[in-house]
Formats: sequence, C-alpha cells, structure tokens
Amino acid sequence: MLTEVAGFNETEAAAIFAPQARFMLGCQMAPLIIDTFLAGVLAMQVNTYFTYQSYDKLWVRYIVAYTAMMNVVVTVYYWVFSQHLFVENFGYWLPWLQPKWLENMPLLDALTVSAVQFFFAHRAFLLLGGRYFILVPILLLIATGFASTIGVKILFHRAGSLLEAASTGPPLITWLACTTAADIIIATCILTGLLRSKTGWAHTDKLVTRLIRLTFEAQLPPTFLSIAYVAEWIVQPDSLLGAVFQALQSKAYTVGLLVCLNSRLTFRSGNTDAYSSGSAQIYGTSKREYSRNQPAEITVHIETETYYQTGAEIATPRTTNRAPDLDDSHESIEMGPSVGYDSRAKLTEAESV
Repeated sequence: MLTEVAGFNETEAAAIFAPQARFMLGCQMAPLIIDTFLAGVLAMQVNTYFTYQSYDKLWVRYIVAYTAMMNVVVTVYYWVFSQHLFVENFGYWLPWLQPKWLENMPLLDALTVSAVQFFFAHRAFLLLGGRYFILVPILLLIATGFASTIGVKILFHRAGSLLEAASTGPPLITWLACTTAADIIIATCILTGLLRSKTGWAHTDKLVTRLIRLTFEAQLPPTFLSIAYVAEWIVQPDSLLGAVFQALQSKAYTVGLLVCLNSRLTFRSGNTDAYSSGSAQIYGTSKREYSRNQPAEITVHIETETYYQTGAEIATPRTTNRAPDLDDSHESIEMGPSVGYDSRAKLTEAESV
C-alpha cells in the first residue's frame, strides 16, 4: 500500500479529493463505461469488415487490424487502471495522485490516431489528384503530434503528482493542436475533392452528397473531442475531466474509419437493389440555375421490359397475307397423254369439244 506520493500522505490526499468525490468517481467511471460500449461497437464493425471486405488492399487491412488491436490494448489498460483504483486500493485517495497511469494514455491514443489519420490523408491525397504539397504538411502535423505525446509522457513522468499536470502544457497543447489541424486539413481536402467530382447528373450528385455527409460524420466527432480537451485543460489542467475526452479519442477515430470502410457495402447493395428492381431507372441532371440562352435540363427515362416463356414451343405466327403450306408431293397431278383439268364448265373434257 502506498504511504506517500510527492510528499502527500493519505490524509492530505483525502482532504484534496474527498470534497469532490462524486465528480472524481464520475470522471473515472464514465470513460470506462463509454469505452467498453464503443469496444463492442468496434468489434462488430471489425467483424463486418473482415467478413465482407477481405478483398481490400493489404495495407488497408493492416491498418484496420492494427487499430483494432490498439483499441483492445486501450480498453484493457483502462480496466486495469480502474482495478488498481477500486480493487487494490479501495477506499484510499492517495493512488489518485499517481501520474504513472495517466502518463501513458496520450501515447496510446497517438499510436492509434496516427494510423487513422494516415489513411484519411492518403484518401485526400488521391481525391486531389496526387498533390504532394497537400500530403506532406498533413504528414508533418501527424508526426509532430505523435512526437509531442512522447514529450507529454516524459514531463508527466517527471511530475511528482497529478497536481503538477500543468508542467505538461506545451507538448500536450502541441499534440492536440497538430491533431486538430491535421483533421481540419484532411476534411477540407476530402470535401473539396468530392465537390469537384459532381458531374451534374442527379444519380452521381446524390452519391457525392452521401459521401460528403459521411465525411462529416466520421471526422467531426474526434475533432470536437480534441477541441473540448484543449479547452478543458486550459481552464483546469489538474482535473480528471480531460481524461474523459482523451479516453474516447482512439475509439472515435477507429469507429469513424470503419464507418467509412463499411459504408461501401451500403453503396454497393443500394446499387444492386436499383438494378434488380422492376421499376424504371431515372437519370436526370441536378437542379441548377440556367439562363434563358442555355438549353433546358435533360431527363432520360430508361424502361426495360422482359418477357419469359417456359415449357411450351413457340409457334410460328401466321399472318393474313401468307398462303397455306403447299403440298409438294405432286400426287394430284396426272402426267398422262391428255390434260385432265377439272372444270365445272367441262370445257376441258373431250365431250365438250
């Protein structure tokens, strides 16, 4: 059992934390519950990805497997940390002052977030036509953010207690600022590339709109978490409320990654349903403002009807202008010496001559 942390004993630690016990317990339990819930969501997403998209590029599958593994490590780490506080040291406040558990969390998050940001940076790079002057600054921001988490760990390790968390300010703010800046640049580049992909056709523009909405859904939650973490740290650096935002970062980024990857299944199934349905497919230009000198909008309706006949032979149709089949046996034609034509007037018979 601990007896002293950075010159504080159990009595002094209780005097610091006991008045805000409910808040402290909430800050510790909330990320654990939410992280475990998101771990279940992530497990289902990973299973869906490897079940239906095993044909994906090898490096993308490596990123998915790596981020999934790192999220398992983060979840187990939080459970072990909670076991240290509530099982091994139940009823004691002194372990809450220890910085050794909190110092590793930014590094674990950065190991996960950097891989996800690299994937989205590559997507933005492709959407903008392979422009390296966009990719290089994003990679520099990702690398700077990752290096800053190492600085956070070193300074936090040197700090004697949680109350000295303000000493980690420069690298921590650098880490969050670089992460947020990289997210904003990536999202802007992806949106720009998607908007340029609009062709004027309603079918294509509808798909692009869905991709834009998907980009916002995947990118905005982790960006808001980073901004909230910076604001909380500036107001009160030694509060555990920041741990709530930090605990959700790795899950938020990885869930967003798998939402984007698994959305391809939704788009593919939607196209399959459209082609297999019996209704006509309608393609038209999107609604835009045209002047009087410009041609009107063009709408093409494509309707396909297919008839099937099984089990019976297909009879040859008989038209009114077609004579009946002639008998080619020539059995009714007599090739005798006389011409025996049958006539009602008997003009061809010998008696009539």
